[in-house]
Amino acid sequence: MKEATPSETPIIHVKVTVQKQGDTYEATYDPEVIEVSELDTIINFKLVTPTPDDVVIRSVSISPETQSQLSTPSISKNGKQMTLSDLNTESQTLSLSFTYRDKHSDNVKLGGLGEKGVDYPAVVNNPPGYGNVMLAMAGDVPVNNPPG
Repeated sequence: MKEATPSETPIIHVKVTVQKQGDTYEATYDPEVIEVSELDTIINFKLVTPTPDDVVIRSVSISPETQSQLSTPSISKNGKQMTLSDLNTESQTLSLSFTYRDKHSDNVKLGGLGEKGVDYPAVVNNPPGYGNVMLAMAGDVPVNNPPG
């Protein structure tokens, strides 16, 4: 991802490939682990080739449910994209669970898990400055307290 200037909103793009395996769907995410290091980051998931044209995103849930970092997922009208925003003010790992369907029916089939979906990709929040604080704490070095 390119460096964002202060006036630009950082965006992370995730490619999603869904393939039919018998009578179920198997999804892969690129990347599977999404590392967020900037505040107020937008994360965009898009179904890409070779995903069949009739496969769409049905729903997305976030774990843990009590989290306060990610916005409510917004699925595009055609079901090919999902976007959410990440405050990234707390260091934590969040799981996303997607379900997919054939756009010509309501049948949900994904990896034999049905409504459960898949608990990846994972969003790993690393707020700016958090790593330096943790390094300082690990090394007993005072934070923002110069020697002398």
